Amino acid sequence: MKDSDDIVADIDSDEGLKSKRKSLTVASVTLLALSFSGATIEEANTFIFKIKFPEHNGLGILLVLAIFCLMVRYYNYAVVYHEKLYERWSQRLLNHPSVYYVCPHSDALYGYMAKHLPVNDDYVRHYQISWSYKCRFPFRRSVVFRWTDNYSVEQVASWNIRRKSGFKVYLHVLWLEAKEQSSSFLRHRENLDILAPYVLGCLAIGSYFFKMDLMDLLLFLTSLNKN
Repeated sequence: MKDSDDIVADIDSDEGLKSKRKSLTVASVTLLALSFSGATIEEANTFIFKIKFPEHNGLGILLVLAIFCLMVRYYNYAVVYHEKLYERWSQRLLNHPSVYYVCPHSDALYGYMAKHLPVNDDYVRHYQISWSYKCRFPFRRSVVFRWTDNYSVEQVASWNIRRKSGFKVYLHVLWLEAKEQSSSFLRHRENLDILAPYVLGCLAIGSYFFKMDLMDLLLFLTSLNKN
């Protein structure tokens, strides 16, 4: 819980991140309003001079380009939090009893990962070994182990889940991953703090290119509610 609170505090105090998030949110909401309500922007006040838009056809694509650039700029500031959040949920996944479990009575190791540790159980209990969960496209999942041997040389090994544990274990780990990521959005608000601007930006861009399809969908849903 302390790690989560630390990330929240870092996000809330990051002025650069908040500035880029606000700009992206405003641009996205503006484009969504233009797409769904049919509103038009007559002029913009830049605090130095006013800009009038006699032709509105190019304004939408201008906002799309602006949102895309703002998303890239926002990612520059948010990438450090992406890495921290990934590390948090992936460690919670690896601590799931089905993946790795230490018996509190006998100190015996159980779980999928315990069967593929590159060192024996005594080494894990008395020496330091770290592991990290890796997601690679397309749906390649593995765990990377790092430890120092008796000669003070760092060693690296990996556990390819699908190849070494079979398809059944692989699907179970994917299911646990999906559950962990889903619960992260419900229980840890820092995930939405970071990812919501991307979702809003993608929705805004999609609303511009698929405006008519979305309007038909909204009309259909509205008719269902009336019935």
